[in-house]
Amino acid sequence: MSNRRPADVMSGREFFDQGLQIYVNRAQESFELREHSHEFAEVTYISQGAGTHYIEGEAVPARQGSVFVIPEGHSHVFRPQTTDKNKPLVVYNCLFTSAYLYELRAAFPAFREVGDFFGDPRLRWFEVKDAVGVHDALFQELYREYHGRPPGFAAVLSALTVQLLTVVYRHRLLPPEPKESQPALSIADAIAHMAAHYASPLKLGDLADLAKLSERQFGRLLRQHTGMSFSAYLQHLRMKAACRLLTETSQRIADVAASVGYADLKFFNRLFRAKTGVSPRVYRSEHANRRQTRKI
Repeated sequence: MSNRRPADVMSGREFFDQGLQIYVNRAQESFELREHSHEFAEVTYISQGAGTHYIEGEAVPARQGSVFVIPEGHSHVFRPQTTDKNKPLVVYNCLFTSAYLYELRAAFPAFREVGDFFGDPRLRWFEVKDAVGVHDALFQELYREYHGRPPGFAAVLSALTVQLLTVVYRHRLLPPEPKESQPALSIADAIAHMAAHYASPLKLGDLADLAKLSERQFGRLLRQHTGMSFSAYLQHLRMKAACRLLTETSQRIADVAASVGYADLKFFNRLFRAKTGVSPRVYRSEHANRRQTRKI
């Protein structure tokens, strides 16, 4: 006789609001959440850290770049590799109902094949790898649109979800490209990659490897093109994004920090003040006042 406790069942009422049948969040996994299943589907992206994904009786390594598709009714839970707060397991979650999938199939006829795949009741959970950062960029955009809610955000969420599921579908069906056949990343591509994935824990060595250069060579070329070192340019991109989020959205400052790649709020506040001369709260207040003055 099994002593395993039955999994909790999460209802859509806990997540979907204002008529939206989609929910996007960014969370730090812990040991507190119980194993659970859902009344909806979930696509999860491991943004940072490592741990284990317990799903349907299996223990699967969960590492940065892993994308898990978890259909409705599948029992699962994530556990971080360590309790060290400096090594968190951070995930993006995109939850959606079968009704939302039906809406997407109706709104985007070319999406029907992909929608039918994800809507198949026989679909089992699976994992794909984000080798080039495309899923990372999509989840960041989904998160910003969902929580920022600028005009037209629902339409953008639909388009991004179609793109995300199509990319996952493609990666599921196509074999991975052999490493030796992958072209070297140009310095322009590397700069574009940094601009698209500034919120990820980017490393100089990883980009240098993609460019098939030594770290010293890559750093020198990056400085020639941007006028900054790798770390300085990454901070520049993150602070620029933080300023935009502070002025264009009502996100909490902690959420803004997380959105641009800083899990440590105190460090983010110190760095923001060093770069702009004011705290994030003062920066938001000053720019809100300027917008009001322009309206008058």
